[in-house]
Amino acid sequence: MSESFVKLEQDDDIVMLDKDTFTVSRLKELTAENMWSKLFGQPSLASSLCQKLKITDKSIDLDLEEIRLVFPPKGIDCQLLKLQSGKWISGKIRFQVDVDYRYIPQTGVRNKRVITELEFAPDEIIFNEEQEQQNSNSDQNLDEIRAKLNQINAL
Repeated sequence: MSESFVKLEQDDDIVMLDKDTFTVSRLKELTAENMWSKLFGQPSLASSLCQKLKITDKSIDLDLEEIRLVFPPKGIDCQLLKLQSGKWISGKIRFQVDVDYRYIPQTGVRNKRVITELEFAPDEIIFNEEQEQQNSNSDQNLDEIRAKLNQINAL
């Protein structure tokens, strides 16, 4: 498998996880809702995670009001139905969740935002029809060049 994950852009494509199917948009929505409750529910995981991190002698503060979670890092098995092609593609899917827990001094309120994206890595390299046609044309061009070289060598 090529471990190159790409963001799923088409919200109407279908993802099958085990025996359940979801549109990309619905899976992102459900993940965001669940992450929201985990991060901002009681007790709040976000308040623990998004505190300033002290480094070394505690003189260096890192601001963790914005964090990105990617899980599982190597993805989980799934199938993706791309509506353009109408074909199921086996691969791995992983979730990328961006959390914004920034304090806004002007309002005195914390910005609480969860944005979810899905990333997919196919088990096999996928060529679209245009790429397949280009590969076919390249093979034909190489055959023509070989034939001409053979003619030249015969002289």
